[in-house]
Amino acid sequence: MVSHKMLAKWYEQLSQQTDAGLLLAEAIQSAAGPPKADCLQMAQSIQSGQSLKQVLDSAPTWLPSPDRIFILAGHESGRLPQTFTALSQRHNQIGANLSKLILGLIYPLSVLHIAALALPLMQMIDFETGFIWDASRYITLCLILLSPCWALFALIALLIKTEHPLLPSLMRLIPLLRRNSRMQALADFSNSLGIFLHTGMGIELAWQRSIQLSRDPQLMRAYQSIRKTIAMGGDPSGSLQDHAVFPPDFISYYTTGARTGKLDASLQSIGATYQGQANQAMTYAAIFYPTLLFAAVAGLIAYSIFKIYGGYLDLLMQMMEA
Repeated sequence: MVSHKMLAKWYEQLSQQTDAGLLLAEAIQSAAGPPKADCLQMAQSIQSGQSLKQVLDSAPTWLPSPDRIFILAGHESGRLPQTFTALSQRHNQIGANLSKLILGLIYPLSVLHIAALALPLMQMIDFETGFIWDASRYITLCLILLSPCWALFALIALLIKTEHPLLPSLMRLIPLLRRNSRMQALADFSNSLGIFLHTGMGIELAWQRSIQLSRDPQLMRAYQSIRKTIAMGGDPSGSLQDHAVFPPDFISYYTTGARTGKLDASLQSIGATYQGQANQAMTYAAIFYPTLLFAAVAGLIAYSIFKIYGGYLDLLMQMMEA
């Protein structure tokens, strides 16, 4: 598996090497990071005369689908070094978000697993007969406590790997993650559109591909409404305010960029702002939800302890009454 950190370093090397004058096949062969056999296969396919589109279509699964679109656009416009730099920054940001979330979850999940291993033992304590070990009951209780957690993480991992649209939909239903999802969609759309325009892609195709990469239903609906204006070569700036999905600052940056001829730079600038807001929302979520999980585990442990002591006190009361 290729991590976002490894992809970021790989793209950084490709940017430096192609900017220095190496051909793409040579750069892919010499850059370190992803599986060497896969890189050699892609380089040999390019050298054998296959088009870059064919090579990217048959590329290994560790190369993300959005990246293939960016690379092809950068190649067609002759701006591969700039495209690789943008992809390196993109994966650095994604990797940082994931690291924050993972670090925030490690402690409460560790406590949850320790509790899941300890609580079934408490259920086997009887104050009249003592501790009664039952292996099958212990395993069953552990699985009851841990299976939902494992199943949830397996489902999330599957949705991420398959890039299923259900995951963004679920995130939009959860507080804090809802804001992260919205800001991330705007950041992806703004950055993608800026990069595509920077590579020389036509504005109609750039809009279409950027909307697809955002995978946001509201952005897609807004695009369907203004696509005719874009297809006819018109400036969509005047239509953006009719759609609530475009914030006022996006409209301002887009309008200013279109008028000054620096639309690509304006979009990448506002994209960086949205990325910062998405990162902030993810940071809050990485603090709040692990804390909530920890509180739930602590409550479960406290309940079990009180239950045990309650049974002990009941036994004492019975003995005193006798």
